[in-house]
Amino acid sequence: MQQLHLDIPNLCSETKAVFSKTMDKRLENHLQCPTCLDVFKDPVMLPCSHNFCRACLKQWKDTGKRSCLLCRADFGSTVPLPNLALKNLCENLPRAPVKLEDKCSLHEEEFKLFCFDHWELTCIVCRDAGIHDGHKFRPLEEVREELEKSLQNAKERLQDYDRCRENCKEQLEYIKVQKENVERKIKKDFAELRRFLDEEEEVRLVLVRKEGKKKSQRMKKMMAALGEQMEALSDAIGSTEEQLASANLSFKTEMRGIQELPDEPKLIGGALLDEAKHVGNLKYKVWERMKDTLTYSPVILDPNTADPELSLSEDLSSLSSKDVRQRRPKNPDRSWLDSVLGCALDSEKHVWDVEVEDNYNWIVGVTWGDPSLLEVMISRWCIGFWDGQYKITYGQHGEWYPPVIVRRIRVEVDMKKRSLSFSEALTDIKLWSTKNPSDWPDLSAETKMYPYFWTKHRSPLKIVPIYPYVTTDIN
Repeated sequence: MQQLHLDIPNLCSETKAVFSKTMDKRLENHLQCPTCLDVFKDPVMLPCSHNFCRACLKQWKDTGKRSCLLCRADFGSTVPLPNLALKNLCENLPRAPVKLEDKCSLHEEEFKLFCFDHWELTCIVCRDAGIHDGHKFRPLEEVREELEKSLQNAKERLQDYDRCRENCKEQLEYIKVQKENVERKIKKDFAELRRFLDEEEEVRLVLVRKEGKKKSQRMKKMMAALGEQMEALSDAIGSTEEQLASANLSFKTEMRGIQELPDEPKLIGGALLDEAKHVGNLKYKVWERMKDTLTYSPVILDPNTADPELSLSEDLSSLSSKDVRQRRPKNPDRSWLDSVLGCALDSEKHVWDVEVEDNYNWIVGVTWGDPSLLEVMISRWCIGFWDGQYKITYGQHGEWYPPVIVRRIRVEVDMKKRSLSFSEALTDIKLWSTKNPSDWPDLSAETKMYPYFWTKHRSPLKIVPIYPYVTTDIN
């Protein structure tokens, strides 16, 4: 097959101009700052290799952010390096605008209008022609401005899609980590349960074997004693029978052996294995013993809402602040305010205790809103301690002076009665409660109430576990 070779230097001047403009435009698209969407001005490069205008990056950092706008990689206090090669390329990029044909081929008039019915450029004479009767026109400059604005919006939307896709990729990778962690925790917990059951099984088998051995030995001794008595009695019977058959009768010894018979043998009670004791309600008894080794947390922290600077315990019942940010994606329901939520409260009564101890930067309470819009969930009823002062949040922050030093907080929420109260659990002293049920928020399937926890301290906030108990109703 004959190959087709394009010799660009020999193309006609018009074709070369179009080719050059196209290439310049493509090159310019690749040299745009992802923030201002303009050609880079004084570009700098982050450790993750993404480039931004120095002024754009400074504006981003001034908001307190320290992560790349594209990949969200944390660059901390790193000083971005100037990208001289990219700067030279941008400065030497041809900027000649692409000019459209500015005259109508039919009327030799300058294009000044755009027909929205035919979607084409028109001159004033074209507008008055019959072919455009009743059509909608706009000045060309207005259309150009709107088109440039729409183009800018389209580029920004493309960036939105790119960021969203990158976030999806980040969440996909995090799901794998979550799956491994959850599988490991499930296997660990079930291994502990199996170990408990194995140990409990062995203990009960040992008890059965001990009782079986003891009662077997007792029965063997009884059989041995009966055997001796049977042998003595058999000897007496044999001797008496011989005397009766003999011609020389002498009954003295035989009479005594026959008339002084041993007591009638009797079986003793309780000789058999106590099956009822060993297998009666066996599963229930094992479960009752198992509960003494287990605890129940009335509130479970939701790690999908935890700020990256918070560290959660493996059983999701305590939190503390760490200097190292945890690897967590920016999903919509995640908090970025050093806080974490508990699982949503249902329509019943809920009580949980939070141990604060030596933590001096904490907030405990409830919040409500749409879980998919966590960043706007600012409505909270909370008490806390920060900046060296006890404070209460009921619509707004305010100083607060509790009657005792707070060591363990009891939060009571009654969803049916629409009430909330805080008390000091160790002293059973009431701290604060809602007054009017009408102040209660309107909750729904989308708007839910959540336990709320915040801390900026290394000392953990701990949700106090509850030890389960068993009650049996017999009618």
